[in-house]
Amino acid sequence: MEVVDLIRDAFPVRPIPDAATVVEETYCVEHLHELLAGRPWDEPTVRDYRMCDDGFSLLTVAGLNYYLPGYLIAKIEDPETADIIGEYVTYTLGGKSDFCRTRMAELGKCMNPAKCEAILAWLDWYEARVTPDAHIKRSRETVKNWGW
Repeated sequence: MEVVDLIRDAFPVRPIPDAATVVEETYCVEHLHELLAGRPWDEPTVRDYRMCDDGFSLLTVAGLNYYLPGYLIAKIEDPETADIIGEYVTYTLGGKSDFCRTRMAELGKCMNPAKCEAILAWLDWYEARVTPDAHIKRSRETVKNWGW
């Protein structure tokens, strides 16, 4: 099965979470409300996801859980337009900061075996196209430690 199919099968589009629950209550988040919040994760364009690359910090854990598949697929479908999305994914999943580790522990509670398998397949796809680094390795460890 193709990586995109694994992702689409693992992450449901419905129900769409309420816009107020997916974006942190802070400043400079208008673009996340405009381009992502309240929309199904499979609707925003690759450009929309690229414009919301700061979502890895500004989306709530619930928002990251819901919109993560869109980010992953955006990087596969148009790597050039998606630009640094792959780095944001691996930096967040494999981040060593307290912020990243806390968020990933919470995100792990939202995961199931199919989601973990899809993320691991994406990490394999991504690593085959970039210079492997510690973030990719730590990302795999994070996903595998989610207990599924």
